[in-house]
Amino acid sequence: MSSLMENTVANSGPPLWLYLHFPKLQLNSLYADDDSTPIIIVDEKTHATVQVNHSALQQGIDIGMGLGSAASLCQDLKVYPYDQTIEQRRLQHIARWLYLLSADICLYPPNGLLLKVSNMLTLYHGLDNYWLALSSHLAQLDVDYHYGTGFSVYSSMLLAKNHGDIISADKPYLERALRPLTLAQTGLSKKNIENLKRVGIEQLHQLLALPLTEIAKRFDIDLVNYVGRFTAQLQHPVSFFHPSEQFSHFLELLFEIRNLQYLQKPLLKVYELLERFLSLRDKRCQQVLLTLHFRDDDVEPKVVSISSAYGEYRAQSWLELSQLTLESLRIEAPIVALTVDAKQVHGNDYQKADLFSGKQGVVSANELVSRLQAKLGENAIVGVQSINEHRPERAVRCCQPLLNRSQDGNTKRGNQQITKNSGLSHRPSVLLPQPLPLDEQVTLQHGPERIISGWWDEQYMARDYFIACSEQGRWLWLFRTPEQEWFVHGLFS
Repeated sequence: MSSLMENTVANSGPPLWLYLHFPKLQLNSLYADDDSTPIIIVDEKTHATVQVNHSALQQGIDIGMGLGSAASLCQDLKVYPYDQTIEQRRLQHIARWLYLLSADICLYPPNGLLLKVSNMLTLYHGLDNYWLALSSHLAQLDVDYHYGTGFSVYSSMLLAKNHGDIISADKPYLERALRPLTLAQTGLSKKNIENLKRVGIEQLHQLLALPLTEIAKRFDIDLVNYVGRFTAQLQHPVSFFHPSEQFSHFLELLFEIRNLQYLQKPLLKVYELLERFLSLRDKRCQQVLLTLHFRDDDVEPKVVSISSAYGEYRAQSWLELSQLTLESLRIEAPIVALTVDAKQVHGNDYQKADLFSGKQGVVSANELVSRLQAKLGENAIVGVQSINEHRPERAVRCCQPLLNRSQDGNTKRGNQQITKNSGLSHRPSVLLPQPLPLDEQVTLQHGPERIISGWWDEQYMARDYFIACSEQGRWLWLFRTPEQEWFVHGLFS
């Protein structure tokens, strides 16, 4: 593999392009525990092998080999039909990933990406730094690819598709790299190749040496456009990619899963991609939709909602929540693929911690609520909130977990202020479902606090409340009615 690094590009002239060719994109999109299993991707129309993994290559299987010949060379061969939609979906994922480093990206489905390099060189201080950042970023995706640069879209594309693997801004060097290519390697139609061979042109450099006016006289407009765009004499129209701020990833499994515990490793792989997506954008996600795709066509895919109370970005935390949610799930058929969609993505609202608050628990309140909701269901966990109501039975209501009241009376969730509400003082932590008659000797410690309310809704109340201590040391919340009857209404912890 040859590679030449140049730091500068001429200020004038055509822009510099970089083409990335992914020859095994569907194969790289499959999930396997190890690489020891021979796997091939076969075109269903021609029954020819179009993608081969390393283990299958060691068995003597190569690109273009028929399915019958490949099966005769390897007894435990795994065969998958070529699916262009899988490659297109993965190509968009790679484009979103590279968009974090490079602005102008064009999709060439099903397995190619074109990047405009010229506009990025000032930012990265040269081509070598740009390629170092891009290749390091690509390495995290674990995909096979070839690359090439050129001063036209077609020239960079040809270098990449023919495994040139050249990064250079030296125009003469790039022209020399293209010189050995034949017309069969250019992607021209068979008709144009045959017509060119009749006049003795068999190499790409011979074609490029012809004046464009002479080509226009003897050949069709398609060949004129090809040569004109290749040599940058004609403009090559491109459509730049604009990614959406959404995470969605499909993962096809190389084996069937009947036990949901075996989903751990493939799920972790997807959640690691989600973690990178969120951390690079400084965001959190409150909900993940996990879609399980089954082998049997008559079984509808199962969508499982996994939630985090406050929002999470770490892969390991999402994996733990998934395990708790899937514990109670029963599946009707083996799982062959899964899709993860991130929902309710928002900015990272950092929680403040007191340096002098002492040792804290390993699990935060938000993590605890998320785990309980994953285990018991979202509606099984609620919080309690006080409201502006003097009658104790009506002074609290159920609310979302962790919706609390700050010292200044503002209701907050985490660090987010919700509403303004004044608090009630001297209230017990435990309120009895029904007041009980006082049947023991007590000592009054505080009170009375008179509450007269409810005349407007036919729930009239007139009581004097006291805080008292019993002979056993219990702290009680009592009230006295106008009829001088005493009742216990709450207990202080």
